[in-house]
Amino acid sequence: MKIQVEKLSPVEKKVTVEIEPAEVAKEIDRAYASLGRRVKLRGFRPGKAPRTVLERNFKDQVEADVVEKLVQRSFEEATKEQDLEAVAAPRVQIAEGGIGPDRPFSYTARVEVKPVIAPKDYRGLTVTRKPVEVADATVEAEIERIHQSYAEMVPLEGRDVAEAGDWAVIDYEGSVDGKVFDGGSAKGALIQAKDGNFFAGEMAVLQGRKIGDAFETEQTFPADFRDTALAGKQGKFAITLQSLRTQKIPPLDDAFAKEVGIEGVETLPALRDRMRADLEKREKRRVEAEERDALVKGALDKNDFEVPPALVERTIDAMVENTAQRLARQGVDIRQLDLDLGRIRGDMREQALLTVKAALLLEAIALAEKIEVGAQDEQEEIQRRADEMGVPPSRLQPKGEGLQALRQRIREDKVVALLAAAANYQ
Repeated sequence: MKIQVEKLSPVEKKVTVEIEPAEVAKEIDRAYASLGRRVKLRGFRPGKAPRTVLERNFKDQVEADVVEKLVQRSFEEATKEQDLEAVAAPRVQIAEGGIGPDRPFSYTARVEVKPVIAPKDYRGLTVTRKPVEVADATVEAEIERIHQSYAEMVPLEGRDVAEAGDWAVIDYEGSVDGKVFDGGSAKGALIQAKDGNFFAGEMAVLQGRKIGDAFETEQTFPADFRDTALAGKQGKFAITLQSLRTQKIPPLDDAFAKEVGIEGVETLPALRDRMRADLEKREKRRVEAEERDALVKGALDKNDFEVPPALVERTIDAMVENTAQRLARQGVDIRQLDLDLGRIRGDMREQALLTVKAALLLEAIALAEKIEVGAQDEQEEIQRRADEMGVPPSRLQPKGEGLQALRQRIREDKVVALLAAAANYQ
C-alpha cells in the first residue's frame, strides 16, 4: 500500500492511498465467496452459483462493498502509519476507473486533524486574584429569601376591597380577536395587585376592586411569549375577583431557624453562620472558576493556532443538546418551540471555539509537561464529588466515555494547577 500525505492546512490533510492489484483481487474474491454462500438463485443449489452468474447479478453491489471495506481498513492503517489524529470522518473521492481485480485501487481522503501545538510562554502568566468575601448584607438577603419562602397565603380579614400589594384569587377567561385560545382560562389563579406584567402574575387594575366584582381588561402578550402565535397580540380577559389573600410569615427567630431543618442548626445565629459558610463556599467556587478562566485565557493569548471546524461543530451540538435536556427537565420540549436553530448555533459558536481551543491547549501542555492521570487520581476525584453531593462513591463510578471525560477533566485541572503555581498574582 502506498500512502502520500499532503498538508492543506494545520488542521486538514489530504491522504492519497493506492492499494496493489493483488490485494484488491483478494478482497473481491472474498466478497464473491461470501456472497455465494449466502445468496439463493433460481436453478442453483445454495453455494453452487458460478462466479460469472454472481458477477452478472451482483457486480455493482459487490464492488461498492469492497470499496467501502478497502477504504475503511486502509485509511485506518494510513492514519496510524502517518500518526494522523483524525477528528472527523474523511471526505473520500475514488480515483477514476474505480475498482477492478487487475489494477491498483486508489482514492484521496481529505480529513480534519488535531493541530500540532508546541505550547509556549504558559508559565509566569499575570493574573489578578480576588479575595473571597461575603458581605453581611448578602448573608441577611439569603436569610430573608429563605424566610420569605416559608410565607403562607391566608385569607385577608377586615376588608373586601383590593389594595396595592394584596394577593387576589381570580377566575379569568381570555380571548384574542374574539376567540378563546388554548390555556387562556383558569379558576382560582393567584395574582398580585401591583403594577407589572399580567402574564407574570401582576395586575394593577385589581386595585380598588371588591370581592365578587366581574370586569374586563385588555393585556398585550409579551413579544417573547411562549406561544409565538400570540406574541405581541392584544388579548381581552374577563375576570372575576373571588377572594383576597395576604402573606403570613413566621417570626424570624430561633424557632424558625430550627424549622428550616438544617442538621446542627438550632438558633438564628447558627443559621446565619451556616448561611455565611455556604455563601463563602459558593463565592470561593466562583472566584476559582474566574481564576481558572483567566489562566486559560492568558495561556491562549500566548498561543495562537487553528482549530478543526468539526470539533467546533461537535461542541455546538453538545451545547444544543445540553440546553434541550435542561429545558426538558423544566417541562419544555425544545422541538415544540419556534426556534431559529441557525441563529442559536451562531450565538454559541464563539464560546464553542474558545472551549475547543482551551481543551487542545491544555492537552498540549499536559503532553509537554508529562502530566498523567492515574487510578488514584480518579478515585480521589470521585470521592471529592461524592462528598460534595452527599452520595456513596460507588454511585459515581464512570465507564466508557464517562471515564474518559473524568480523566480529561482531572488532567486539565492538573494543568491549571501548574499554570496557577507558576503565575504572577496581583
